[in-house]
Amino acid sequence: MNFRLPIIHIRIKHGDMAFQTNALIDSGANGTFIPLEFIDLLGITNPEETELTIGAGGTFNSYLLNLDSIECLKANEVFCSFNNFLVRVPSAYDIIPFVIMGRDSIFTSFDITFRENKQLIILRPPKK
Repeated sequence: MNFRLPIIHIRIKHGDMAFQTNALIDSGANGTFIPLEFIDLLGITNPEETELTIGAGGTFNSYLLNLDSIECLKANEVFCSFNNFLVRVPSAYDIIPFVIMGRDSIFTSFDITFRENKQLIILRPPKK
């Protein structure tokens, strides 16, 4: 059986740099994580201080960084953005394969339903 990961398209912006990539919507992640490789693309210098982070793959050190914005895209149109947003960045390469959007980001803006049998992700604004 093939499983489709809950992936959305995003645009990361910082300073004069921006690029599009994919992000995993991860209900098990408390925070949002950006691969170290992407921080290099944005020209950001890593802070010296790291924190021990626990993930599904074990423990690793990570930096805390503020990004100008992460925009969620559908057909290249922005449907949600997180501005001046704090992310975790592993301090070593190849710790995570892509951006992980956790409970501090996409889950604060949407009620999310995973329909595994239809390989579908439904994002709805929360009812008030």
